[in-house]
Amino acid sequence: MIGSPVAQLFEALTGWLAGMQGTSSILLALILGAMISFDMGGPVNKVAFLFGSAMIGEGNYGIMGPIAVAICIPPISMGLAAMINKRKFAPAEREAGKATFTMGLFGITEGAIPFAAQDPLRVIPSIMVGSMVGSVIAMMGNVGDKVAHGGPIVAVLGAVDNVVMFFVAVIVGAAVSVVMVSLLKKDITTVEPTASGDEITGNSAAELLASTAITNNGLADSEQAVHIEKLTDIVTMDLINLNLEGITQDAVVDEMIGALEKTGAVSSANDFKQAILDREKESSTGIGMNIAIPHGKSEAVLKPSVVFGIKRSGVDWKILDGSEAKLIFMIAVPRNSKENAHLKVLQMLSRKLMDDHFREALLAVTTKEEAYQLLDQVH
Repeated sequence: MIGSPVAQLFEALTGWLAGMQGTSSILLALILGAMISFDMGGPVNKVAFLFGSAMIGEGNYGIMGPIAVAICIPPISMGLAAMINKRKFAPAEREAGKATFTMGLFGITEGAIPFAAQDPLRVIPSIMVGSMVGSVIAMMGNVGDKVAHGGPIVAVLGAVDNVVMFFVAVIVGAAVSVVMVSLLKKDITTVEPTASGDEITGNSAAELLASTAITNNGLADSEQAVHIEKLTDIVTMDLINLNLEGITQDAVVDEMIGALEKTGAVSSANDFKQAILDREKESSTGIGMNIAIPHGKSEAVLKPSVVFGIKRSGVDWKILDGSEAKLIFMIAVPRNSKENAHLKVLQMLSRKLMDDHFREALLAVTTKEEAYQLLDQVH
């Protein structure tokens, strides 16, 4: 009753976007930018993204170019705004902004979700306008993108036409969002009454944001909340495999899901694997530098967990920089989770894995104890 009308709506939207190609390119860019940033990885975002991906298959790279710009503006702009604006963001938010900015570099739009969830009426319009501006600049600058991914990483790896205009579009769009959110957001010292008559300070709101980003209350059969302060809160020794045997991506996925099933983290390996495969269909979770971070939300997941595996000889993960996946982190999150535990984990990993020495140290470990000690540094 629900799926069919929704599918028809999305098909109509896709057809509408396709029909606009020969009319106004600027109007199309405005619409695509707004759709990408509206729900940051949600259904509206996916319609625009898949439309751009389909155009790549037809040899039209000029649609994915503006989308690639819009994809990274929300996390980059919110990361910058949080880091530079002390009056609007508390220390906890400014610290989270560093990871959000890093996620933007990798084209992970969802990095801005915790900020949008905490203050949607001010944040969402700000990032939508910035993404729309960036998309228009990219369209006018003939920016093209040959891969179904976004963010500066695709430009650095040579998948973008007119790289200079790509970065101009990202910088201007992000600047617009930073200015808007800085003007719209209230100072953190503002006191607002709660529904119960109590008062919440700006600092308390910041703590709520941090709690939202790192807490998971989604266990179907338990009242217990899982607080994720660091990666080892959801990684056990049994979820570490230093010698993955699989020689294909599919075999490695099965092997890592098997570890989740043995530890009781998932109730159905097949159901969770489908969630992983569905995410891979959208775009590869190989982020570069021999790293892959497959992740999925599923009803089969009983508790948030992360499997860490090493494939020293590498496995093809369709990574943009052409490298093979050697360090693989599989994130499993319950579908009914009210929070975004996978975003917190992605934030932590994105920031730490930028460190060359940390990656080299992980590849050099010889025991699970050594690996666990290193993973304990991811927070």
